[in-house]
Amino acid sequence: MIGFFFVNRHSREFSDVVMQRAGRGLLPSLRRNDYEISGRDGTVDFGGETNDTRQIPVEITILSKNEEALQELAHDVAFWLRGKGLLFFDDNPRRAWDAVIYDAVDVDELITAKRATVVFECQPFAKDINFRQSINPGIPSGLIVDIFSNGTQPTPTSIFILRNTGNVAVNNVTITRRALHR
Repeated sequence: MIGFFFVNRHSREFSDVVMQRAGRGLLPSLRRNDYEISGRDGTVDFGGETNDTRQIPVEITILSKNEEALQELAHDVAFWLRGKGLLFFDDNPRRAWDAVIYDAVDVDELITAKRATVVFECQPFAKDINFRQSINPGIPSGLIVDIFSNGTQPTPTSIFILRNTGNVAVNNVTITRRALHR
């Protein structure tokens, strides 16, 4: 049974909480960039290859049979599933979405139906949380190094940390960012 991790807690920490399913499409939807122009039929599409945020609905079920324990657990789960943080799923633990829950988890629904759907509003693409690129010392002058991120979108790397671990000065470093589609 797969679970999920959000706001520094895993769903398995709640022994009677089970994730039934998560609606994760392969790609987020494209952001509409069209405008109506007075006196013209239809719209003008300015294109733009940008994506909307994605919603990932996660259905959870509470297995507790004891009414008192059920109420306590429902409140604990509702308290946990608020705010924002990284969202991971057990079946793909290297990738995480920046996620936020805007709609409160309905405690009454958790108690009466023993299930609820939590909707995570996420950035369109997951991050590769293990992304690190190292370059061996003693690289020759003029070396070009391609750095790849294994997230879910071809992206230029946004943070570079250059660390000189040798005794020789490193001069004339040029960083050029471009997206490489593999």
